[in-house]
Amino acid sequence: MKYLLMLTGLLAMPARAETASGAGTSLQDPVSLEMLGQLLIGLVVVVIAILLVLWVLKRFTAIGGHHRDMKVIAVLPLGTREKAVLVQVGARQLLLGVAPGRVSLLERFEEPVIVPPQSGQFGAKLREAFAQQQQKDGW
Repeated sequence: MKYLLMLTGLLAMPARAETASGAGTSLQDPVSLEMLGQLLIGLVVVVIAILLVLWVLKRFTAIGGHHRDMKVIAVLPLGTREKAVLVQVGARQLLLGVAPGRVSLLERFEEPVIVPPQSGQFGAKLREAFAQQQQKDGW
């Protein structure tokens, strides 16, 4: 309690305090532009450091890696937690059974069973569907 009273007394002191020699010393405002600038610079440095660490992890580990030669073609849910996944690896397709904590090879296909959609077809199909809808509505 004694320390709390001392602290409140220090906070209530005026901004200028007189010293024994009569020269005035000024107390710094706790919220100043200099302090806010230092805080902002520190925050930017921390954010840059975090981004740099994430970039290094992604670059030199397998986290978030995308492979052009490996794609998921189709997924079929078999139960609440089980599914069958068709994966394209190079020219082959693999049918995998996926369950919690386990992945099993069900079948290996030398020739594609399902032809994967080419990238960019979505836009063409969307335009086609939009054009059909406009013709149907009489636009």
